[in-house]
Amino acid sequence: MAHKSVCVLDVRSMSVTAIVGAAGVNNTFVFKGSQSQEYDGYEDGRFYKEGELKKAVYAALEAAEGSAGEHVKTVYVSVPGEFSKIVDKKHLIAFPAPKRIASGDIDVLYKDGYGSVEEPSHENIHASALYFITSDARKVTDPTGIVSSTLQANVCYILAACYYTDLFRQMLREYGFRKVVFVPASYMQAVYLLSEDKRKEGALLLDIGAISSTVSVVYGDGILKERTFWAGEGHIAAELCAGLSVSYEDAAELLKRANLFRTGVADVCLDEERRFSTDKVNEYIKAGLDKLCEPLGQFLDECPAPVANRPLLMTGEGVTGLRGAAEHISRRINRETEIVSPAIPYYNKPSMSSRISLLDYALRDSKKDGFLYKLINGFGG
Repeated sequence: MAHKSVCVLDVRSMSVTAIVGAAGVNNTFVFKGSQSQEYDGYEDGRFYKEGELKKAVYAALEAAEGSAGEHVKTVYVSVPGEFSKIVDKKHLIAFPAPKRIASGDIDVLYKDGYGSVEEPSHENIHASALYFITSDARKVTDPTGIVSSTLQANVCYILAACYYTDLFRQMLREYGFRKVVFVPASYMQAVYLLSEDKRKEGALLLDIGAISSTVSVVYGDGILKERTFWAGEGHIAAELCAGLSVSYEDAAELLKRANLFRTGVADVCLDEERRFSTDKVNEYIKAGLDKLCEPLGQFLDECPAPVANRPLLMTGEGVTGLRGAAEHISRRINRETEIVSPAIPYYNKPSMSSRISLLDYALRDSKKDGFLYKLINGFGG
């Protein structure tokens, strides 16, 4: 029996990737069509050129669907941290008499609690619990089946800016999709990349992009705290451009060839004529990394107890592939670092984390008939 296909659109800070895929064997994926397109990016919650973004989105979708030979009616779209907002709220509902808790009761709790966090400039795209508490004071991650007279939860609502959802909903319906489901980028990566045990304990996840990076405090089945800052691979390349008087394209190529572990050895070469001192290249790269470390360190200093001493888990297409970058960041923030990526052949690269996490989310969600799928759609997905 053939597996049902899904279509996803992963929006990064300077590129979009469309994938038409299906579930494979042993938690793998079947990629029927995939295409990435660059665009100009965004800043302060607005895309630089919406028209160019639309062209990139359509080109990626047309190529992916062309390779797959099919058009799926629903598309899942990732929402970067730049356009999302985390709202954590404790909420309690009481029952007339003790009862066995069902998924519908969790649905009611989420919907009942949302009224107090609703904002006209944002729409809710996700609700999950960091933990639940039953009437006998048990703290659990899943209360389903437990007999209780009350149900309390620390709920994580993730809101998306209406500017973002309105823009993509109109764009994608014009393209031909009947339904657009928005998925918070930090949450989908936390669920896919981190084990359930690691999330229960609390974890720190840093997603480094081209020009924007997001660090999240992951706890239970939600995000406790999050911050997005204007720093990424593009800013490191800009340091090389200014310091070495090279083009952005050449700076990006130098980043690929650089190795922060190497000092006082052979030059970094673009070709036979353009050779640059390894020490100078590394100096400018470290200056760029330091611009990432400064706001990151401030965030980590404010972290709550569950993750105060946890290692920083790093992913994304930014600098996670640069040899020595994780070690430099570790020294600057005085915290252990670790690179995380999808645990599947060929796609086990940090640059693949976001798109694979989105594909995994879409495949799992497309099978659901329960409260979560209805909840997302009910809140404007």
